[in-house]
Amino acid sequence: MFVVDAHAHLGPCRVFGLNVTTEELITTMDQHRIDASVVQPSPGAPDAVAMHNQIADLAEKHPGRIYGLVSLNPHVGKEDYFKEAQRCVKELGFVGLKIHTIGHAVLPLSEDADTVFQAARELKVPVMVHSGPGIPFALPSLCIPKARQYPDVSIIIAHAGFTILTGEAWVAATECDNIYLETSWLFGDDVLWLIDSLGADRVMMGADLPKNVGPAMAVTETLGLSEEQKALYLGGTAARVFGLKAP
Repeated sequence: MFVVDAHAHLGPCRVFGLNVTTEELITTMDQHRIDASVVQPSPGAPDAVAMHNQIADLAEKHPGRIYGLVSLNPHVGKEDYFKEAQRCVKELGFVGLKIHTIGHAVLPLSEDADTVFQAARELKVPVMVHSGPGIPFALPSLCIPKARQYPDVSIIIAHAGFTILTGEAWVAATECDNIYLETSWLFGDDVLWLIDSLGADRVMMGADLPKNVGPAMAVTETLGLSEEQKALYLGGTAARVFGLKAP
């Protein structure tokens, strides 16, 4: 079974006062038998471009285990955003783009957010959008218009509404077939409901932070999933959406 953490971070974060080290990331993956992680800079990274480079270096040292996700504030402007997104995807092998609605103060319906979706369409990669804390910008429902505007772009709602807005994330996913839900910070009952109602091919496991990996894996074992559901939820769905290659 190919196990993927669809939502991981590396480096310091000035927004939330966190710092994930390379050693912590890799050690946690080894400890909990995570085959691959989709890794992004923190939303409050002092230098997102430098962190993209560090993630690329880590991916080179651990081939097939680390995949980069672009997390750059689109308020830098369309030209600079496109330049960095193209560099990361085409040169560094990154597999998606991130809109951090609270960390970057980006409304998904705004012109600057549209820059991200335009880049994703051009580069043929998915967009992950932060949801939950940070409303109204972080309302899952705000992904619905973008999913309809960009039906050829896969959209991953990070945290699937963060428990309090999980029902709204579910509505978004039922409205748009190109919306997928990532489950970091959810209760087990929420995860099971999403899998049972949407299908495991629309839901992916993510941890967000290293200390959440163990609990996320443990919760999965309590859900009573079939082997097929478990394989999709723990890695198959993320591998398909992000275009990862299982060993």
